[in-house]
Amino acid sequence: MLVLIAGITGQLGHRLALTALGRDLSVRGLGRDRAKLERSFLEKLESFVTSSNYYDVPALDKAVKGVDAVICAYSPSPILDLDGHLLLLRSAERAGVKIFVASSWNCDWTKIKFGDLEPYDNHIAFEQQAAMTSSINPVYLFTGVFHSLLFTPYGPGGLDTADSGPKLHYWGDGDETKHPWTHMDDAVAWTIEILINGDGIRDGNGGFFSFRSGRHTIRELARAYQEVTGTEVQIVRQGNLEDLRTRLARERAEKGRERYFEYLPLASALVNATVDWEMNDPTVLDHIHAPTTLESALKERFESGSA
Repeated sequence: MLVLIAGITGQLGHRLALTALGRDLSVRGLGRDRAKLERSFLEKLESFVTSSNYYDVPALDKAVKGVDAVICAYSPSPILDLDGHLLLLRSAERAGVKIFVASSWNCDWTKIKFGDLEPYDNHIAFEQQAAMTSSINPVYLFTGVFHSLLFTPYGPGGLDTADSGPKLHYWGDGDETKHPWTHMDDAVAWTIEILINGDGIRDGNGGFFSFRSGRHTIRELARAYQEVTGTEVQIVRQGNLEDLRTRLARERAEKGRERYFEYLPLASALVNATVDWEMNDPTVLDHIHAPTTLESALKERFESGSA
């Protein structure tokens, strides 16, 4: 199987390529700067196609020609999540590609509606447009948040390190919510396994798949953080859900959609408090790759300084 990995120079794309090569797949890369990759790695690729930007259609068409599958591993951004995604999909259509792994690797946005959480709007719009207009049935992978987002302002609890030590926040009964998360290495291993052996994938049926490394409440996250780092994390209740809705509505009105990143922690908090992110039927692939434990993920993150 010849697989195109779009965004191969990024952290996720590079790991996907290494894992695919390790599973004896042939890999072609698409990216803007081949110099970001080591020569020894480039020599293992079937080829590398250089694109000048996400709308470099000749480069996209060249990249998809003759491949069996496309994996979109673009870096997350509103333009790439929708515009770049669709342009790559259209090139794959013209080339007759049947297998297209969409850039998802996030929480199950089929459980929310457009406008609930701005970063997911682009994924919802892409899925809708593909379902209505494309000959390709994309593959979507739900993982919860990546481990690198745990203990950041944009992860569960919205970590705040200002003032007197680290704090995780919640609204309403949000401290009881379990948040799914996945280590990137786990996601990569399971993605390639689904590409190779997933039900209906080779037939071009696409579909939605869910997997996770773990699921934890913010109190469990705080305990694990303290065990690994020796630093206590305070758990702070910010108010009830009506307070949160009021504050979020005010910030959305004042700042507008262009500045959504400034109120994203509030939007995430509301969605996390009101939506059950629990995976209904997660795909278990422990026989392919054992899931990373929370303790291991935190040790990697905070003891080695890596993400």
